[in-house]
Amino acid sequence: MSNFDETFILLKEEQKPLPFITNLNKKLKTIHVLLQKSDYELVAFNDTRDEEEKEPIWLDESMTDEEVIDLICSWKGLGMLTYRNPDFLFDIGVAFMTWNDEHIQGIMISFAEKDTVFEREVKHRELIVKISQFLDCEYVVGDIGNTSRSYISMEESLDKIKEHISKSSFTIDSRSW
Repeated sequence: MSNFDETFILLKEEQKPLPFITNLNKKLKTIHVLLQKSDYELVAFNDTRDEEEKEPIWLDESMTDEEVIDLICSWKGLGMLTYRNPDFLFDIGVAFMTWNDEHIQGIMISFAEKDTVFEREVKHRELIVKISQFLDCEYVVGDIGNTSRSYISMEESLDKIKEHISKSSFTIDSRSW
């Protein structure tokens, strides 16, 4: 099992999934963060707030970005897509988060921990800053993964998450930019 360095981006305003993800995907391409589509990639769906689950769907190389985005938007709990960037050895996970099963309210970006130590830590921070510049963010905080001292459970209510953020410090924190 791998550990991940996770950064949470809380949006100032909730967004409609399809136009938001489509637009973000286009902007990510400009910084060489590309959606992965192959026989070993999948769309991993989040549980809904009432704990409904959906099985992952395996992708294939013939799918367009639009088809993949349609898949993730077809589930009210949204989910995670896999991206690649040449500055990192491993995949980057981008999970689209909702607390009302209707709108995107945040994004979780996950890097393999092996990609975020030593010299890669600077590239991790640089990429997070570039991505956050595409968004109207309330907070950008990381490292918040389950092995971090500043762990945030995304199962909590959005109000509890905001309260936790306001009382904590993080290795990546937009409040200090």
